[in-house]
Amino acid sequence: MSSALPSYADPIDTSIVLATCSRSAMLRAALASLVTQSWGDDHPLEIIVVDDASTDDTPEVLAEFQRISPIPFVIVQGQSLGVAAARNLGASHARGTWVASFDDDQIAPPGWLQELRRLADSTRSSCVGGALALQLPEGFTLDAYGIRVRRILGEHIFGELPIRYSGNMHPATNNVLIRRELFTSLGGYNTSFTEGGEDKELFHRVSAAGHVMWYQPYAPALHVMTPQRLSGANLRWTSLRIGACDVRVYQREEPLIGPLKLTALRIAVTLLRDFPKLFVARVRHDTRQQLDLQCSLWYTEGLLRALPAILGSHPERSAFLRSIDFRIRNGERPPS
Repeated sequence: MSSALPSYADPIDTSIVLATCSRSAMLRAALASLVTQSWGDDHPLEIIVVDDASTDDTPEVLAEFQRISPIPFVIVQGQSLGVAAARNLGASHARGTWVASFDDDQIAPPGWLQELRRLADSTRSSCVGGALALQLPEGFTLDAYGIRVRRILGEHIFGELPIRYSGNMHPATNNVLIRRELFTSLGGYNTSFTEGGEDKELFHRVSAAGHVMWYQPYAPALHVMTPQRLSGANLRWTSLRIGACDVRVYQREEPLIGPLKLTALRIAVTLLRDFPKLFVARVRHDTRQQLDLQCSLWYTEGLLRALPAILGSHPERSAFLRSIDFRIRNGERPPS
């Protein structure tokens, strides 16, 4: 990187977009890892942060980083319409050919962005997702959690070599590089997904449009966990939310058949796999396996509880869907 601070009028190769709401402690670490990203003068960067109506000291943290950032740092005021709307707003201010999406509860290692772009260039892909590993708080160990729990918490690891996403595999919203032209042509994230799931819905549309997406294990990010996030209550809420989000995604693709097929599959999985294995795990006092299977059951519960509202004419009025709204549940904004 040159010693001169890039001008806000200069061309931009990649825009890093981050949406945040009232999580200033985590935000500080995330921004510290982003302002050090660089790839030489041939790939100028910018950072765009959408402050989605924070009620803590987030504005002061953003102002501080805007002063010290060696790359253009743009602050956009959100309208408290949900994380999908905030991400779309950030992307609408992006000047880069590429948009890299990141979250305020993550940490990017040096070279994170370079590795995403290198795979995009070598595969000629318009969408590349990186890995996500969990950073647990002191006193917690990863061995205590099964694969289902870790995925519910946001772990995104599909091997040690780059591969194409296929089947139910798709990038994670919070570690993905996508051509801005493609993102814009698809209309961005679906803003009705205020409880989450906007990433899966978007990437299903990317795949349906004929684009091949790639997974880049050499571009990992750390997803920061807290003791509260590892609590049983939070695991239950997150599992319910993911189940509800998935049935919404299937409803978007096949308005009636999709949710019914998913429901039938989950009922079969619950009866034939989860209940028998949970019984055995309890007999063996295998707490790790019990928690894994319990999360699977909570996922199915979320699907079943969301199904009537989603198949009805006014899903946005469902009390259950409102109860799992991502930012309301996390205390980042009050209920409307």
